[in-house]
Amino acid sequence: MSTHIPVLIIGGGLTGLTAAALLARQGVGCMVVERHADTSIQYKFAGISPRSMEIFRSLGLEAEIRAKRTGDQQGGGIARARNLADPDVQWGGQAWPDASPYSPTQPATCDQHVLEPILRRCAERAGADTRFNTEFLSLEQDAAAVYAVIRNRETGKEETLVADYLIAADGANGTLREKLGIDRKGPGVLQHWMSIIFDTDLSPEIGGRPLTSCFVSDLNATITPRPGGRWLLALQYFPEKGERPEDFDRNRCRELVEKAAGRAGVKAELVDARSWEMAAFLADRFSAGRCFLIGDAAHLMPPTGAFGGNSGIHDAHNLAWKLAMVVRGEANARLLDTYDAERRPVIAATLAQALARLQQWFRDPAGRLPPAVAIVNDYDVVFGQRYDSGALVPEDGAPERAFEPVAELAGIPGTRAPHLVIERDGETLSTLDLFGRDFVLLAGDAKWRAAADRLRKDGGLPLACHVLGISGDLAPEGRWPGAYGVEESGAVLIRPDGFVAWRAPGVETDIAGRLVQVLEEVGMRIGHRDGTRR
Repeated sequence: MSTHIPVLIIGGGLTGLTAAALLARQGVGCMVVERHADTSIQYKFAGISPRSMEIFRSLGLEAEIRAKRTGDQQGGGIARARNLADPDVQWGGQAWPDASPYSPTQPATCDQHVLEPILRRCAERAGADTRFNTEFLSLEQDAAAVYAVIRNRETGKEETLVADYLIAADGANGTLREKLGIDRKGPGVLQHWMSIIFDTDLSPEIGGRPLTSCFVSDLNATITPRPGGRWLLALQYFPEKGERPEDFDRNRCRELVEKAAGRAGVKAELVDARSWEMAAFLADRFSAGRCFLIGDAAHLMPPTGAFGGNSGIHDAHNLAWKLAMVVRGEANARLLDTYDAERRPVIAATLAQALARLQQWFRDPAGRLPPAVAIVNDYDVVFGQRYDSGALVPEDGAPERAFEPVAELAGIPGTRAPHLVIERDGETLSTLDLFGRDFVLLAGDAKWRAAADRLRKDGGLPLACHVLGISGDLAPEGRWPGAYGVEESGAVLIRPDGFVAWRAPGVETDIAGRLVQVLEEVGMRIGHRDGTRR
């Protein structure tokens, strides 16, 4: 006996749960298989970029994440000192600056052990089947399906699953990438680190100022306070000097906390100590047949820049809408080929940015790092990611670059749609709040909506249209249509993930015919009167 599931997700961490929540909210059946008994107890990922918060906002999670935020977002800063008792403190800025010029939401600090349960509940409420304490055993696939065997670790019961598609979200140490025959390349392991979680009575301030995080030079480590007196100390260890993870017992951890504090006798009750490797890898492919890699299974990057976990969230966002449309029969399977075509080049460029920041902050005595690229603004990396090919209709003459300057986003196909404040039925929204399930046409002339409505009704196309202006349903701020690079009568086709697929400067002669042509080029299946799709 076997169980059929449209999408099987191996890995119930940050990216796997994000993918499950996005798929389930789209009405796509999915199952998450995770070998651990529960979500993570380690902090690991913490800094949610505003682009990731836009994704969580689309899931209805923004308020809950902010209510359960960790760290100080109200005036806290990033410090550098010999230790927490050092009177000579150097202060840096916030991890993420104000995002209001570019986004309807702000960044957040929410540690992974708090965020993952939020994502899990969201996925389960939407209908996802989550199987924790369950291990993945084997995998086969053919042209029709993926066949996997899983086992409940408590009962020992095995189950065979037949899935239309599989998402490998099993992390850096997972086995699926190798099982799929996908190699990876990159500088490799760069540093060895210990994450020590401890309970303490230390004040979350330094020099009388709220502390977000502090680099303590006495240990070449970072120390980070969290609400309730639970803190994180992260520091390097050196196997080449004979140091081992098991050396970090309660006594050693207490000594390290006291050294970071700059005084003896502080409370330091060990909660968890875990080793991890700072590494840089990029998979040669992000897919194999019906299986797709996301997050750390597809790429590893150092935490400098806070791009790693956020990139995994963006992987899930890019893939989920494509899987949903293919599973629902709205798109051709070739749409799924655009996942690798879009994400891998952007990830390669993002990894280069993380490595450049690492070289700026840490020495590279082993010479493992490639020559550093020019560093671009953090928000250019976060908001300015650009796809030059994939599920889009590229424009001639557009410059080829991995990141667009965020302040210059102007509706170029392959870039994130610019944020504009709009009003609908007396409610103030962002244009980004309009995107999620279907393609959305933003237009300045009612003729576009008439054609789009007809295609949706007669052809069953997943297409919505909003008209901006006095005669439309949306009242925009004055930057439309210039912000999207079209004329007053033009239109812009936005994908469910908020990226621009195509734009028309003005009204087309045959609007319906042009929309059909564009949607087919992007990968949609166009309906016929006999009920079939091509």
